[in-house]
Amino acid sequence: MLPYQMIAGGKFTLSTANIASGLDLYVNSQNPPDYILLKSISGYGESGDAQAIEWFWEKSMAQGTAKGILQSSEASTPQLPAMTAYSIAALGISTYDTANPPVFAALANTTVTGNAGTFVVSMASTGSISVGDWVRLYNQAGEQQISGYSFQVTAVTANVSITLGYMASGGLTFAAAGTSGFVQKYIPGLFYPHWNYIANISQAVEAVVHFTGKNDYTPGQIVSLRVPSDFGMDEINNKQARVLSVTNSATVSSITLDLDTSGFTAFAFPLSATAANPGVSPAVCLPSSSGVVPEAGSASIPQEPPGMNLRDSADNRNKRVIHLGSGLFNVSAHTSDAEDVWMWQAFKYDDYKSY
Repeated sequence: MLPYQMIAGGKFTLSTANIASGLDLYVNSQNPPDYILLKSISGYGESGDAQAIEWFWEKSMAQGTAKGILQSSEASTPQLPAMTAYSIAALGISTYDTANPPVFAALANTTVTGNAGTFVVSMASTGSISVGDWVRLYNQAGEQQISGYSFQVTAVTANVSITLGYMASGGLTFAAAGTSGFVQKYIPGLFYPHWNYIANISQAVEAVVHFTGKNDYTPGQIVSLRVPSDFGMDEINNKQARVLSVTNSATVSSITLDLDTSGFTAFAFPLSATAANPGVSPAVCLPSSSGVVPEAGSASIPQEPPGMNLRDSADNRNKRVIHLGSGLFNVSAHTSDAEDVWMWQAFKYDDYKSY
């Protein structure tokens, strides 16, 4: 028997987005990895730039930590760069299963600029929140209409603010700014289908529904809307409609529906005081049924002969994840991180003893 098994591995190339927010690697294994090793393929011996070239994490270490090697700048050939041992206590390497994710501490916030429509949340500590993370806001004084809502983060200024860009792209403004509350990062489960919070709904011949984070609806799918009268457009409540197209960009998440809302009442969030009353429910969109649609292309153009698109069927999409935090790639003044190629390996011990 080997002392360990290599259960996964591969390589990745860093991008500006990776450096800012980190990177998720997926492991197709029933068991969590015990040892994770990263090595920079392009960085070893690279001249002119001090940089991290190796990291590791072992199951006895705390989640989010890492230990590794930094390489100094090479002054001139044939002088060799010096190697320095390095350790980070946060934004390092962590592992989890999306079906049983870790729990993050709530963080206090002050202003939420819903009155300006930008939805920037001021925070003295942004903790481990990174671009792409999901957060839930609650007890938002002055903006109780978004208390209990979930949002995907589109920008982070460390220990200053986070931006809820998908909410902002909906185009709505609130009567007043939020003045205090709490933000809690969380990792959503990936059992499909699931519903999405609504940021806005247009009045149009083909309605556009904006969401507070990326959606995974499928063209041709049938969705159902739950919009209480507190949100204005109660004519759409419990309506079913076919998805014509799906948009998921860095700041916009929406679907276009085969539903005419041009004569409906305008969609609008309730006032903070109204939303604070018991019994006010959020506006959400949920999968309703599958439709006969083309395998690719517009759902408004039928396929001949008709075929069933099963990409929107119920499915357990939960994954085992190795998260590489942004701290692994921001430990030096290295100028070309976004071009670096790294290899990664995940191991599982056959026999592990702690003395």
